[in-house]
Amino acid sequence: MTGATPTPVPTAPEDYAIHGQGIRVTYRPYTSKVPLLGKVLSSSGPEVHALDGVDITVPVGTSIGILGRNGAGKSTLLRVLAGTLMPDAGRVEVRGRISTLLSLGSGFNGDLTGRRNVWLGCLATGLSREETADLVEPILEFSGIGEAADRPLNTYSSGMVARLAFAIGTTMSPDILLIDEILSVGDESFRDKSHRAMRDLVDRAGNLVIASHRLKIFRELCEQIVWIDRGKVIEVGDPKTVIKEYRKHIKAGIV
Repeated sequence: MTGATPTPVPTAPEDYAIHGQGIRVTYRPYTSKVPLLGKVLSSSGPEVHALDGVDITVPVGTSIGILGRNGAGKSTLLRVLAGTLMPDAGRVEVRGRISTLLSLGSGFNGDLTGRRNVWLGCLATGLSREETADLVEPILEFSGIGEAADRPLNTYSSGMVARLAFAIGTTMSPDILLIDEILSVGDESFRDKSHRAMRDLVDRAGNLVIASHRLKIFRELCEQIVWIDRGKVIEVGDPKTVIKEYRKHIKAGIV
């Protein structure tokens, strides 16, 4: 990356939902030339810094977009914020209950019905059976999967799985919702409904952190953009300013 000066995220305000400092994630590629049990693994190349000293702050009641090309580190950052990936260095503080939509269908059982998967998904988050019972029908109604709710999940299209996952993630009213590249699923009506659900979440002083390649999503939903490339924060600011700068660098072939 040349032609852009990294912009640090300001020190965390008193009232924040997520604050990360110096987040570093390094991948070490390995190969083995001996296909045997107990084989010795050897390094096959240089370390890859998926995240290289990233700082990020999400004030309470805000929506943040994570912008960057493929391989920039967006998904890795969301996994660290979600607590599903431990960084090699740095720290992350989270205040509130997180709901994640990072890998569609992860945790689902394809042999069980959609309804049963909703039950298990809610219980897995720590909700009681009584709380879950109150949420099952609203979740299924929001997903719009209709009679398919009582069919095995392995008969669903990828779009239906995505809609069910989104419905579970948003209907439980989390404090923080993390989303990674799923908003293109479903028809226009469902996408509109999804956007309204996310806006409602932020209006309730909830928080949205979303990674996407769809710049329109950032303009519609986000108050701030964090642009990362090669694991580093390049710029932080309002969507209009950051997107304009990002496009300028894309056009010039800098990123």
